[in-house]
Amino acid sequence: VINLDDAAPPPRPPHGADADAMDVDELPRRSQADAGQLLLRIKKLEQDKARLNRDLDGEKAKALSRAGEVDTVRRRFDAATRDSERRLLALQHAHNDALARHKAELDAMRREREQAHTNSLFLEHDLAREADKAKRVPRPALPKPKPNAVASPAATPKRQHKTLPFRDGFDDDDIVMASPSKPRDRPKASTPKQAGKRKRQVTDQSPIPMLQLSEPRERHRTTPHEPSLPDDTKLDPALLERLRQQDDRRFTFLHRLLAHRCSNGRDRVLEALTAHALPSRPQKKLSSVVYDSLSTCSLSLGVHELALQICHIFLSLWEQCLQERYYPAIYLILDALHFILACEPAKTAVELTERAVPLLIASVDLVAVPVARAAKLDDIYVAALYSPAQLKVSIEINVMDCLHFLHLIASSCLSSTSSEAITRFWQCIPADFALVLLNRVQPLPHITLMLRVLGTSALSSSLGAIVAPDSPPDQQGKRESDVVDRLTNLLFETPKSIPPPSREDSKPPPSLPSAAQVWDLRSRVLHLLTQFAIEEHGSLRLVTHRNCVGRLIKYLDFCITSLYESPLFPTQERTVANINTTMRLIYHLATSHPDIDIKGKLGVIQGGHHKYLVALTRLAFSEGLVLEHGIDEQVVDMAHAILDEGLSLEEGEGLLRVFSSGNSV
Repeated sequence: VINLDDAAPPPRPPHGADADAMDVDELPRRSQADAGQLLLRIKKLEQDKARLNRDLDGEKAKALSRAGEVDTVRRRFDAATRDSERRLLALQHAHNDALARHKAELDAMRREREQAHTNSLFLEHDLAREADKAKRVPRPALPKPKPNAVASPAATPKRQHKTLPFRDGFDDDDIVMASPSKPRDRPKASTPKQAGKRKRQVTDQSPIPMLQLSEPRERHRTTPHEPSLPDDTKLDPALLERLRQQDDRRFTFLHRLLAHRCSNGRDRVLEALTAHALPSRPQKKLSSVVYDSLSTCSLSLGVHELALQICHIFLSLWEQCLQERYYPAIYLILDALHFILACEPAKTAVELTERAVPLLIASVDLVAVPVARAAKLDDIYVAALYSPAQLKVSIEINVMDCLHFLHLIASSCLSSTSSEAITRFWQCIPADFALVLLNRVQPLPHITLMLRVLGTSALSSSLGAIVAPDSPPDQQGKRESDVVDRLTNLLFETPKSIPPPSREDSKPPPSLPSAAQVWDLRSRVLHLLTQFAIEEHGSLRLVTHRNCVGRLIKYLDFCITSLYESPLFPTQERTVANINTTMRLIYHLATSHPDIDIKGKLGVIQGGHHKYLVALTRLAFSEGLVLEHGIDEQVVDMAHAILDEGLSLEEGEGLLRVFSSGNSV
């Protein structure tokens, strides 16, 4: 048995000085352990750093190698491009030379054929005239012999048959004997001593008058074509009058074309072309090219065919200028084409569609595409836009003239009796052409004129450009949605030119358009959208677009708010006109497609449902006084109708209490 009282107590932890001594002894061991760990960690970090530096150097070397390879490939590509362009230009020159040579040979053969035909007509005419003369010469009547008289030698047929001919090229029957004596009783003429003078003295010995060698001057000369007609043929006077009038019209047309002055008002168009020549043929002026082409025109062409052929001559010259990058003469070609189409019916412009539209697109792209690229404000594209070469191109090519000519062709195709004409026109337009010109960085006149051109594309089965038939099925829908998206964005954008790069010699940027110009631009956009909505296809495209209806509601709210923020502003009439047009368009879309939820389109616009209620409610309870003067009553009724369809009874009563007016009874 162990006595618990005698057991030794358990050891107690040290206190006081002994405990402090123990802690001091443990500190060096802990610090040594921590220092070792830190050294290992530092060594590991240094190894990681060295490894990362090696990886970084390797990546830099790879990047440098890739950059060198890219630069080498780029240089090779540029060299190959220049070589291919040079070869293509040489092939084009060879082709043009061969074509000109063949054309000259054909012209020479045609002229030879015409000359041979003319000579044959002259021969026929001469033969017919000689035959007619032979018929008209009266034969002398032979005297009848008397019964008891002695027969005269000259009148006796037997003696006449025995007489030898004179062999002088004339008919012996026409010779009248001056004396009834026998020929043998006449003294013979003496034979000339010189061989070269052996000839008959026609004046002394011929019994008939001297032969006339030429026709009298006062006698009317017949044309070479008369002998080919029968004697009993009578020309229709109406036909002759029509041919004369056609000749007069051709002469008048050519005379007016030669006298037409270019847009600068100083020189005539063909005279101004004498100052220009293509780089490939600097010795031959462009006017000579036009005159040479005119000389090959057939004289049998009517005035319409002649005008069409002259248009093709100028279009060929335009194409050569674009190929050789010679742009100063393009405005003269446009002046000539504008004048010809102004003198001709619309069908002339329709027949030029396939050839003229690609040239117009290529010319406009030379100016508009660099502007659209610089819209991102990239220093490279901005510097390229304001480079001397690009500024020179912008001066030499007048985009407004090109767009006016494009609108003229589009209007002519739209007014044509065949619907295929306008379809062929929009098949020639690239899909991104309208998007480039509707960018807000483009000049305001270019945007406005492009909207007018785009107004001719509201067809029964398409909007805007028509893609190729072999494109994917949904490609046309995507292109149309892009056009609608760009148009609705213009409702909230202000055209603004790209400022030039900061240089001392650069010109200040053009001023911003005025508020009236901006409102007019938005009004044109609304009218274009309304044109799209007339056809079933366009209306469905607008109402099913993701942002179109929401942006129209947002723009309606913006216009109504502008009336209250700027009271009695000079643009109030334009603002009210935009409100009326926007409300009519929204109402047309809502009523034309009742199966589509208009309120469901508001989610893509921030605060769309609120703007919807506020804008339509303000409009529905408008009294048309003071600030709201000019809002049509039909527009107010349309807003009422849409609210009645989209609001519950409680919501309508609440709005009625807030906007109580005389119209709310």
